[in-house]
Amino acid sequence: MNILVTGGSGFIGSSLIEALLARKKHQVYALVRQPDKLAWLKGHPQLHFLVGDLLSLPPLPDNIELVFHLAGLTKSPRPSDYYTVNQAGTARLLERIFEKRLRPKFVLLSSLAAGRPSNDGKPVKEEEPPAPASPYGKSKLLAELETLKYKDEMPVIIFRAAAIYGPRDQDFLQFFQNLKKGWLFTFNKKLTLSLCYVVDLVRALMLGLDKDYKSGEIYNVADPVPRSWEEIGQKAAVYLGVKPQVVRVPLWLVKVAARLSEVRARITGKPSPVNISKYLDMEKLSWTADVSKIKKDLGFETIWDFEKALKETLDWYKKNGWL
Repeated sequence: MNILVTGGSGFIGSSLIEALLARKKHQVYALVRQPDKLAWLKGHPQLHFLVGDLLSLPPLPDNIELVFHLAGLTKSPRPSDYYTVNQAGTARLLERIFEKRLRPKFVLLSSLAAGRPSNDGKPVKEEEPPAPASPYGKSKLLAELETLKYKDEMPVIIFRAAAIYGPRDQDFLQFFQNLKKGWLFTFNKKLTLSLCYVVDLVRALMLGLDKDYKSGEIYNVADPVPRSWEEIGQKAAVYLGVKPQVVRVPLWLVKVAARLSEVRARITGKPSPVNISKYLDMEKLSWTADVSKIKKDLGFETIWDFEKALKETLDWYKKNGWL
């Protein structure tokens, strides 16, 4: 099968491409912005690079049968950028596909942030009315809506991923680096979230290749057991061999830090993982997913034990000199 992967050089995209190539029967086309900075993707006869991005798409191959649309913006000092990339970029990709008269399977990687926080403490189901809290979440919801416009024209499926962790991830990295130094920064209110190990997420994405599915369906992808921020830190501290000092930071101070980080990001041009969009999601305190639908419809369950997956992640960081 001929497969297009957008966001191919990223943490999740590179992991998915490795899984596709491991089957040794697919031609994979990876949309990448900087072909000279492909840290994880090595030369492979069945892997082809398309240089560009969602707003300046290169010519697409004529024989694409499946699209994994993973490219997106997760951090920016300018809220408008989320809509430009995540919504308008998705719309442009779909338009280009139709201009070429292609009708591939289309798999969109979305986020729990496109849904709603679990304000009542109950895991959120896919059919609940969305109420995204941040510009990022709103832009991902709009990307979903752009995709669903085509559900009667080609098979589309949407996966709303929980917070993803694993080897190569940099969003959790600073948290773990602080832990190694002996500091567990948490919050003065309990933050609970669903997680998903990257290997399990890749398994879920591959359902778009392996399963027949009803076009237009949305599925949560997450471990069934949510974790508190402090629990993640305490478990990681055990594997790092440290007894950290717990520092509970008031949310108002996190907001101040997020604003200062955005000012710095505008000056340096380097987006920070600590930003107002992230804070707006964080202040809702609970992002947990009900995963019964994907199990019922597609027979999917996560298989990685949290503690084992966390250890694998931390071991990879240490082996590669990140910790």
